[in-house]
Order: sequence, then structure tokens, then C-alpha cells
Amino acid sequence: MSQIDFLRRVSLFSGLSEEELKNLAGRAEAIPFARDAFICKEGQAADSMFVIKSGIVQIFCDDGKGGRKILTHLKLGEYFGEMALLTDEPRTASAVALAETEVIRIRKDDFHALLRTAPGVALAIIRTLCERLAKANIGSAGEKKTYVYAVMGPDTSSGKSLFARNLAFAMQQLLGRDVLLFDPNLRDDKVARALGIEQRSRIIDELVDRERIADLKKYVVRAPCGIETLLPQENGLTDLRLKEFHTFSIMKTVMETYDFVVVDSSSMYTKVTKEIVQSVDKIVYLISSKNVSVNGLIKHFEETRRSWKVDPSKVIYGLNHTTADPTQEGKILPEDREYLKFELPFDKALAGNRTPDAQLLLQRDPNHPMAVAIRDLAEAMLFDQALGLYLPTFDGDPGKKELSRRWAETGTQELGALLRHTRLESPVTHQGQAMHCIQGRTAKWLLNQHVVALVNFANRFKQEFGLDKVIFTMNGQESVV
Repeated sequence: MSQIDFLRRVSLFSGLSEEELKNLAGRAEAIPFARDAFICKEGQAADSMFVIKSGIVQIFCDDGKGGRKILTHLKLGEYFGEMALLTDEPRTASAVALAETEVIRIRKDDFHALLRTAPGVALAIIRTLCERLAKANIGSAGEKKTYVYAVMGPDTSSGKSLFARNLAFAMQQLLGRDVLLFDPNLRDDKVARALGIEQRSRIIDELVDRERIADLKKYVVRAPCGIETLLPQENGLTDLRLKEFHTFSIMKTVMETYDFVVVDSSSMYTKVTKEIVQSVDKIVYLISSKNVSVNGLIKHFEETRRSWKVDPSKVIYGLNHTTADPTQEGKILPEDREYLKFELPFDKALAGNRTPDAQLLLQRDPNHPMAVAIRDLAEAMLFDQALGLYLPTFDGDPGKKELSRRWAETGTQELGALLRHTRLESPVTHQGQAMHCIQGRTAKWLLNQHVVALVNFANRFKQEFGLDKVIFTMNGQESVV
């Protein structure tokens, strides 16, 4: 592919005229980098930006301890190095090729000329910078990431608290680590009572004249079922001192203390809820089937989501069948099914039960349809990153075909030790060719090391068969290794 054809396909340059593309292609330079080669280094003066033509690039900064804090991985058509050109400051991160990589280098003067003459490029750059900042790709080396999953609903009839308790337990089982079940409204003791916890605390008192809780753990209790939660405020239903500031302070301390949090949000349309929701990884919005208009509730929350600027990919809509009588259920339109990602079956014993959970449903009856649905959803929420490789089958060469099949099976087994739900589909047709397709899922906090593992396997496959490239996918986006 010629340089001008490649640049034409890069979204950053999609608004350029043919003359502008031709001029840019004539001044840009294609540079190959071997595996593990540095493309640029943190602290260096910046004289260029780069667009990836092939390969995978790891962006990282110093973690303050002599190691790497990996910020992101970039692939075909993505670009980096532009920030230092905008600020005239030294580079804030390093870029290294994880595989044989070719980049298009655009020099500083040409970049600035492009910004002056092509407003669309400037807007695209600004949009990318905002997205990277929003995803915390740029931050302090010691920054801690907490994964927060919120369970919400239009009213208490949706069964969201029962769902939240079991979701937290399922995540705890999958992770092998503590998951805090947290209701931001500590004036309400519903979460504690549902878990059979009688103790109360003076947690709000500690925040009356300070910004944070010194030792959160002294307010944490482990319920009989094994879930940890915060003790609610003593006399919580009448104590009105819990202001928004206090809730934010508690949430901040929670996120400093725990790596995984399930929020059982007892309140809905409040500033507190909005602030929390904007920082979560996933939101489960659970609707009771007895609501008159499921469609209306979905549309209402979609409007709220948009006004709160929450990414639609973060929201998971679910329907809880809270009656066995279809005539008592609200109307569910075909378009509602496009939003609903899961449904919970009706269970009379659960629907009428108001006693505290000494044991959760997942503990009492792990094969119960509702337990299975919650556990499957917990796994999908935690391990939501899809990775894949396409390996040629070499149908025209019997010897290579058999060897390629063995490599695909070995790769599936090897990567299956790292990824979840790893599977081999073969043969599949991709880009007009027969391929072996290895696919699997991983979690955000494991993504960096698992991307490296896939790239390493792809490099070994390339070397074995003398290939120039192997197709790599991450969340549906393709690149070449």
C-alpha cells in the first residue's frame, strides 16, 4: 500500500483533500522498528509525531521505582507523540515496539502547518487528547485504579439490592479477592440489615471536621455470607449530617482502600449518584417486569445517561421477572429487547423473602437459574476485553497446513492458560482467506501482560512460517503484528 493510500485510511487525516494528502505523504517518512526497539523515550525533546502503519506499540512511563507503568497499547492507524509537539515540553512517555513495527513520522514543522491549514485535524487531535485524559492514560506514576460496578434501578421493586449482594459475591469468587458492597447513602441501613448485620457506627462523625477517614477498615464488617460492607451511621435514618461532601469523602477513601467495589445505590437522581456513576466501569440498570412501561424507563435512563455524559457501553440493562403472572407484567417492546442484555427468572421464594441473607443465593443454590445468570454477568463484566489472532491455514501447502493447525491448537492451549473462554474457530474466512481464529477474554488489569503474550506467540508463528505479518484483534479493532 502506498503512503498516500495508507494516510487516506487514517481517521485523523480523513478530512484532508487529495492535494493535502499528497503533500503530507511526500513530507512524511516511513520508519521500521525491530521488536523491543524504542521509538521515542520519556524526557526526550520532541521533534515528531508518529502514526502506526503496522505492528503494536506500547506506551509507558517510569513508575518511580525503576519499572514501567504501562499506559496503553496502540495499533494500526493510531498515533502518538503529538502532545509534546503541542506543548513544546519533553515527552511524558516512552513508546516501544512490541513486534516488528512500521510508523509514519511527521515532523514538528509539518505537524504545525497541518494544524493551521486543516481544522479537522486539530479537532481530531483535541478529541483524542480528551479521550486519553478521560481514560487516565496520562497520570501520576503512583495512581491507583479501583474498579467500580454500580447497580441501579428506577425503584425498590426491581430487586436490585438482592442482585447487588449476589453480584458482589460472584465477583469475589471469580477474583479470589475481597469486593466491598457499598451503599453511598450511609443514613440508610438497608444493605446492612439485608446482610444480617446489626452493628452501627459513627462513621459520619469522623467526617464532620475533616476531609477523609483515617482508617476505613474500622468501619468495615464482614457479613455471615462473606461479603464486606461499611457499617451504616448510628441513628442513620434521622441523622441529616451526611452531606454530599461527606459522601464524596467516603467514596474517595473506599476507592483508596479497595480494588473492587459494587455500589448498591439506594438513591437515584442525585448529584452524589451522578458523580459516582461517571467514574464507574459498568452500570447494571435493573428493571422490574411489573413496571407498566419498560420502554419508558429505558428511554428515561438513556436521557439521564446522555446528560451525565456516561458512555453507552458502560450500561447493562436487565429485566427482573418479579411475578409469575404474565398479565401483571408491563409491555416489553421488540426495541426493548435490543437494550436488555439479561433477564432474571421469577422465583416465588425469593420474591416474598424479606429475611436477612445468612447465605446468599449463590451459596445456597449455585445452580439456580438466577444464580447462574448473575455469575455469568459478573464474569462478563470483569473480563470484558476481547483479544484474538488470525493465523493463515496454508490450504495450498499440505505440509504447512498440518503444521499451522498444530500451531493453532498449541496457541489455543497456551493462551487458554491466560485468557478466559479461549476458543479456536477453524477454518474461518477473513479478508478473503482461510484462517485459524484464536479468541479469548481478559480483564482490564490483565490486558497489558496478555497483549504481550499474544504478540509473543504471533511473533513465533511469523518466524516459523516466514510471514511478514499476523492479524491481531483487540475489542474488535484489528492491527497487524
